[in-house]
Amino acid sequence: MRFSLILAAASFPFAGAAHAGDFFLSTTLGYESRYVFRGVQYSESTIQPGVTVGLDGFYLTAWANLPIGDSDFAVSPEWQELDLVAGWSGALGDVATLDVGVTYYVYPNRMSGFGDVFKEDGSGLGANTVEPFIGLAFTAPLSPKLYLYHDFMFDTTTLQGSLAHSFPLAETLGFDLGGIVGYVVDDSGGTDYLYGHAAANVSYALSPSASAYIGVRYGGSDIVGGSIYDDGVAGTTDPSGFWWGIGFTAKF
Repeated sequence: MRFSLILAAASFPFAGAAHAGDFFLSTTLGYESRYVFRGVQYSESTIQPGVTVGLDGFYLTAWANLPIGDSDFAVSPEWQELDLVAGWSGALGDVATLDVGVTYYVYPNRMSGFGDVFKEDGSGLGANTVEPFIGLAFTAPLSPKLYLYHDFMFDTTTLQGSLAHSFPLAETLGFDLGGIVGYVVDDSGGTDYLYGHAAANVSYALSPSASAYIGVRYGGSDIVGGSIYDDGVAGTTDPSGFWWGIGFTAKF
């Protein structure tokens, strides 16, 4: 979920680790031409709204992936997803910020179009799942972050690092770059794999508390056979691919 938010955090913080102390409210609304999570594409054209509220380091986030229009995507043309996050973040001196929490992934239409990929106990592709995490956001150039996740349903562990930076172009205009690299270890008998994403946004400050952005993304994985669906040939996959996004963020 939410790779675009990692990039947005370079110039416009949204993630819980960016906030500590007073009450805050952050919102986002974006469009992405693909939904790619940890190197794997799950849907095509999609709307992605989100909101975070927090107080004294504690925060709650709700984020959704809502596909729109027709799709040739082979797994599911309507991969709806709701992510509910609860966490706490706090400074570790002047060196880093600690971020700990848990994400509950909900798939409202998970029984639609998946056939026998579900197990009798309700697990399998698209099953609702819980994933705790712990991360460090370092006080250093390029805003380095390192996160560890463990998914209980699928028995996978993910280590992910990210970098992001914003370059001011004018008083209200910025150029934001970001990237992530991660590795997924599947202890359930599946395949371990490496993934990466990169993105570039042009952002425009609408006010001191609101910003709009548009940009291009590139990502994929080393999964055999590919994990990004080919725009030109339905049902075929490539190791990586491009997509684009546009959106709006605000904080109060």
